[in-house]
Amino acid sequence: MLPEAGLDELPTWGSRLNVFMAVVTTAAYREMLDRGVRRDYAATLVADVGWKIYAWMLTASALLPRLLTRSPQRRLDWTLKLLMWFPFSAPGPPAYEVRAWSEGEKILTHWTHCPPQAFVRSLVEAGDDRGELEAFYRSWCLYDWAGADLLVGDGRHGHYQRPHTLSRGDAVCDMCWWATSPSRAQANERGTGEAARALPRQ
Repeated sequence: MLPEAGLDELPTWGSRLNVFMAVVTTAAYREMLDRGVRRDYAATLVADVGWKIYAWMLTASALLPRLLTRSPQRRLDWTLKLLMWFPFSAPGPPAYEVRAWSEGEKILTHWTHCPPQAFVRSLVEAGDDRGELEAFYRSWCLYDWAGADLLVGDGRHGHYQRPHTLSRGDAVCDMCWWATSPSRAQANERGTGEAARALPRQ
């Protein structure tokens, strides 16, 4: 699986790291299937382990902003900027591609190319579909709701929306982040519902 990932063709260290992690999580998912684990349970196990790694990365990235400011909005803004420097630097395909801007207190990041998603999709399209892309979606693509809550750190939910998702066949992951919690009615129904069902167990 590693040769198919084409790590040497990726122009940034961050893209290589994340695609390598996609190789690891997909290989773990396939190994569990080979051992007779049900697809849904295998996807859940991969998501739980992956979340621990992702949460550690977010916590480490947020450390400096937390030391520099008490403002949740500034912490979120600075942390996202750090993450878009590494590992999500975006010079364009085959690396990440993103358009980022702010609207008031909202930070918008619209991703139109995601190397880990592209890798998993290519595996599925090239051979037998064993639910790898669904497992990817249920882990990688659902971490951001809990990740946004972790970055803001106010003990509440509702700091993130994403109406569309590349791994679902959409043309963009149109993410929106903010530090102030909106009412539940303002939150994206699909995103908050999926996130509530898919939050990794502690």
